[in-house]
Amino acid sequence: MSDIAIFTAIQRLVHGNGALNHLADEVDRFGQRKILLVTDAGLVKAGIAGRALDLLAGREVEVFSDVEPDPSIETVIACADRVRALGCDLIVGLGGGSAIDTAKCASVMATNPGKVEDYLGIDKVAAPGVPKIIIPTTAGTGSEVTNVAVLSLKAQNTKKGIVSRYLLADTALLDPELTLGLPASVTAATGMDALTHAIEAYVSRFAQPMTDDFALKAIRLIGENLRTAVHNGQNIGARDAMLTASLYAGYAFGSAATGMVHGLAMPLGGQFNIPHGIANAVLLPHVMRWNLVANLPRYRDIAVALGETVAHLSVREGAERAVAAVEALSRDVGIPVHLDDLAVPRSAMDALARDGLTNFRQVRPNPRDVTYEGLMDIHGRAFRMEA
Repeated sequence: MSDIAIFTAIQRLVHGNGALNHLADEVDRFGQRKILLVTDAGLVKAGIAGRALDLLAGREVEVFSDVEPDPSIETVIACADRVRALGCDLIVGLGGGSAIDTAKCASVMATNPGKVEDYLGIDKVAAPGVPKIIIPTTAGTGSEVTNVAVLSLKAQNTKKGIVSRYLLADTALLDPELTLGLPASVTAATGMDALTHAIEAYVSRFAQPMTDDFALKAIRLIGENLRTAVHNGQNIGARDAMLTASLYAGYAFGSAATGMVHGLAMPLGGQFNIPHGIANAVLLPHVMRWNLVANLPRYRDIAVALGETVAHLSVREGAERAVAAVEALSRDVGIPVHLDDLAVPRSAMDALARDGLTNFRQVRPNPRDVTYEGLMDIHGRAFRMEA
């Protein structure tokens, strides 16, 4: 744990069933504004974007719906160009992590000079962005309460992040009813993404009492509710619990950071277009197993949070139960087990490991010292045993 604890949080959070109905009131708190609604084509087709537009009737609203999964720098540029061209002075980001991260990045690129690439890294954004209201429609990324956004660098076949206090939402609006229509596969992937955030935050070298509390609460909620949310998607109680868990996990990793599950998932997604939640979920138990020796008591705590009984076990055995519990949860919600299942070739291991080493924001917080050999070991575990 770091000697100095820094915790960041957004200014305003509106959370509860039907919270979307408060959108107009939240927009009006900013005064008379020209609004850009940033979303994706799927939410337009599903009618959710239309609901938001109906709620904003009588206000000047434009729509940017060209957000793709794992948004690219080019998409952020197009969105920021729209903000400037239309003179928008409020952004509403509606969707999963892709729409939210696009909205957050477009907000700062509309007010800061230079190229998006100039701001990749930590604390490189010089000035505040356009004010933004963020509305998640998935329970996984926690991006509505973090100072982080992840973008795809198509030319380099990888992903990198922007970390800045200016990416924090001015308001987040969380409505579990918006997640009722999520397919089981998306519910599973995003739920495991949230679990990864919480676990990595709890074992992070930058963990602190505030992030510990949020992380363990998130882990418990996910262990108790993800299976139900996946297999009984209309259960609003499970949906609300998962949205709350994602929120808590976002608060946790937003200040404690993530580790090498994310450090390896970003190049995996960039090189092979693996959805972020799936990449995290497949890597999570393998990275946990490799990291165990660096902090056995904390992994034992994770096992307890996931409902395991460990009082009769040694600390080492209790920690190993955490890995087994994660594997069981992944299996129950239909997550692939190995990288082979995602059509990732073994020949990519070297490139993935070398790329992972460049993700310093994940290398530094990871509980175990990160080496090339260690990352190759993790990848070796993540593939099926060769015959």
